[in-house]
Amino acid sequence: MTIKMNNNKLKQAVILCGGYGSRLGLLTTKTPKPLLKINNIPFLIYLINNLIRYGISDILLLCHYRHREFSKVFKKNNFLGVRIRCIYEKKLLGSGGAILNIKDKLNKRFLVCNGDTYFDFNILDLFSSLKKKSIGIVALTKIKQDKKRYNQFYLNKENKLLLSSHKNRKKSPLINTGFIVFNKDIINFLNYSESSLENNIIPKLIKLGNIQGKVYCKSHHKFIDIGVKKDFVRANNFFSNVLCKKAVFLDRDGIINIDKGYVYKIKDFVWRKRIVDLIKYLNDNNYYIFVVTNQSGIGRGYYSERQLNKLHQWINSELMLKGCHIDSFQYAPYFKNSIYKKYTLNKKFRKPNIGMYLEIKKKWDFDKNNSFMIGDKNSDFLFANKANLKGLLINSNMDIFSKVKSFVNDKA
Repeated sequence: MTIKMNNNKLKQAVILCGGYGSRLGLLTTKTPKPLLKINNIPFLIYLINNLIRYGISDILLLCHYRHREFSKVFKKNNFLGVRIRCIYEKKLLGSGGAILNIKDKLNKRFLVCNGDTYFDFNILDLFSSLKKKSIGIVALTKIKQDKKRYNQFYLNKENKLLLSSHKNRKKSPLINTGFIVFNKDIINFLNYSESSLENNIIPKLIKLGNIQGKVYCKSHHKFIDIGVKKDFVRANNFFSNVLCKKAVFLDRDGIINIDKGYVYKIKDFVWRKRIVDLIKYLNDNNYYIFVVTNQSGIGRGYYSERQLNKLHQWINSELMLKGCHIDSFQYAPYFKNSIYKKYTLNKKFRKPNIGMYLEIKKKWDFDKNNSFMIGDKNSDFLFANKANLKGLLINSNMDIFSKVKSFVNDKA
């Protein structure tokens, strides 16, 4: 089965890794700042894993200081299923100059972020919010302390970015998190003499009125910049907290799509009304989303695992165009009378058994006490009970978005 993929998706990230990290003193004598370990894992790995979660598959690391250390970590171009290229700058070019240096490698739209900064927000929403006439859009957040470390901004009514230092304008607590989605036309505004995105390029774009901003996560607990020692020290607790999110477990047929019976073809797939709105709402509110679906059609021989996986890939591809995504699809192909022996095994995976839940639990750290299951069958409710999750049964006549939103608000 051939799936047509829409190219208007965020697939590429450029990570700025060239700095010396001098404010961290002896910590960066032998190790570049992005590779310093937090809980025995390099900071950069946390960042890359998060980018992969949002569907990014092509990553460019722009390196200068101790560049060979990056090549040691990423010996192969393929890392966790994504392409990673280490680009060495013989001379430190600054953030703007570094991007200009790779202009031939850039996609039509791409994400830029810093190798020493992590921000927990819906990256796909930032991408989908970039207007055609804009050169870029900056993810902003509020912080209570250390504002002087960052340039401060505010937004006008059209969500265009403005510097808070303009005359007769009050100081704003909004800072640039370093996460910016650019149109490739940004290269027309770059040069090697004024090479700082923050100090040169963004102010220039603000004057021209063609750069946007959007505020996310009005809590400083979602943002960290390990450029100074005190924030490097708090990074251990930061990641322990930020990676343990609330989770929603979704049934598929009857919840995500209209249940027509053994749906595995794109042409037979019909979205349930407002389900995309719901998935985006949950993404925006910092939930992991896991699909757990019984698919005995595989065991019955109606379709293959490969065909099912292609449908799930297409579902996520379509969701990403709307600024949202599903983190993981788990399915149970079990059928007791299957002519294929392997599909008569692992009955524990089939709901109401919780094999799929346990499989997810092995790979993801989530807040079990604040997670819940959404389904339309009694097996989904029993699954929730066995997994000690809160359960929400939705029938075909319900407005799923309003019902779940009300449920989430009641739990808050």
